[in-house]
Amino acid sequence: MKICKADLEEIEKKIMEFISVKSIVGEEFEGAKYLAELMKEWGFKPELQKVEENRYNVICRVRLGDEGRRLLLNGHMDTVPPSMDWSLDPFKPFIKDDRLYGLGAIDMKSGLIVLLYSLKKFLEENKETVNGEIIYSAVVDEEGYSKGAKKLISELNYDAAIIGEPYDGIHNSVVIGETGKILLSIECIGKAAHAFRPWIGVNAIEEASKLILKIIEEGTLEDKKFGRLQPTTLKIEGGYKIYNVTLPERCIFEVNILTKPEQTDEYFINWINELAKKAGLKGEVSVKIKEPRYYGYITNEDSMIVKAFKRAFEEEYGIKPKIGFKATITDGNIIAMKGVKPLIVYGLRGGNAHMANEYLELNSIEKTCKVYIKTISNYLKSEQER
Repeated sequence: MKICKADLEEIEKKIMEFISVKSIVGEEFEGAKYLAELMKEWGFKPELQKVEENRYNVICRVRLGDEGRRLLLNGHMDTVPPSMDWSLDPFKPFIKDDRLYGLGAIDMKSGLIVLLYSLKKFLEENKETVNGEIIYSAVVDEEGYSKGAKKLISELNYDAAIIGEPYDGIHNSVVIGETGKILLSIECIGKAAHAFRPWIGVNAIEEASKLILKIIEEGTLEDKKFGRLQPTTLKIEGGYKIYNVTLPERCIFEVNILTKPEQTDEYFINWINELAKKAGLKGEVSVKIKEPRYYGYITNEDSMIVKAFKRAFEEEYGIKPKIGFKATITDGNIIAMKGVKPLIVYGLRGGNAHMANEYLELNSIEKTCKVYIKTISNYLKSEQER
């Protein structure tokens, strides 16, 4: 299996074309059109899956034989809006010192192109030797609420997945587990009184402040797998709308918490109520869970997709890949389905994601392609895992 100079030139050309097509989160329509046309050019039959008005996932399916596993290759076509401090036009990609610059260069337009090209090369060389189904999917809204991934899994059957986010296994660990994320809306209810005599009532803002400090104090921890996890208060509202000297009787605040896979919604509701008791709050407390909610997952290292990837990586690089866990959120949280579907997050190398002058390291393309191809082959040729 070879990736020649002409292959790399084709990949680079298509990455640059794709970067030139704006597909900022919420405005992905032109990106979907580009990918659908590219699929046709490379011999695939694209399907458009409607997520919302003018927002479509792009999918192609390849069935090989009558039986076998179903492997999902996934990435997202949306980018964040460009920051103000780009030194050049983020939609006019350029190459300098073996780096390709542009919005989405590493997160993750290059990943989608390389995944699709790897599938193309795999079929050229392995079409007659494996059984199973390979599903390629480019989804919208990963940088938002993961609406694309949620729509995708609602209509798709698969046994395992590879997500092409930029975790290269050398400089940063290939991800087989991610934290979840919960957004809590917490309301503290006090008792109104004249602000000159606050001891008569209960100040809801002050009660909320006590609870916020307790949440941060007891919620901050060092986890063996995911590292430091610390709650963050994102919003707080309370007090008068028109100035007056009345003790505030209501205060609402929102807290964002990265969660371990075993932590349920009920766990957090009970935890906040217990913290309110510990803090000695005088008023009532109510807890609601807001969207977006993501659940953590851990893929077993003995799962077939991880073993297939390890063999491929070691054969290509001659070393074992770094594999681990990440305190982060991707569409992997949706696609893993709380750990029911095994997956790996592996891809290219680059930098400055969500920042000015985002770039892809071009010298990572060839080996990443080869690892993808070998992983697909290893997975589909192995014994069934259901």
